[in-house]
Amino acid sequence: MLGENPVRANYTGQPIFGPGTHTAAAWFNPAAFAAPPAYTFGNVGRNSLYGPPQQTLDIALARTFHLGERTSLQFRGEAFNALNKVNLGTPNRYVNTPQFGTITMAMTPGREIQLSARVSF
Repeated sequence: MLGENPVRANYTGQPIFGPGTHTAAAWFNPAAFAAPPAYTFGNVGRNSLYGPPQQTLDIALARTFHLGERTSLQFRGEAFNALNKVNLGTPNRYVNTPQFGTITMAMTPGREIQLSARVSF
């Protein structure tokens, strides 16, 4: 595919998840992998490693007040990522780059709160 890095790594035998891993600076041990010789594929299979888990909690509270027979007013408050959990992105998977194994972005934004009012008639 155009623009995709086709290099698949070779496994060196070192531990993949050793001390100091599972952080944004080093999700896995980059020394456990090496770039294969030119024009060859590495021996590591596709989807051999998984990135960090994704967790988010969205909540909403709503209250409706009846102002008459056919009119009502609704107040609503919503919080997206209410616990403000940082969900890390996927680690850099290109073995022939200096950022291999690091995470440089978050997948979800921080906490977002919105308030609204709605009149129905």
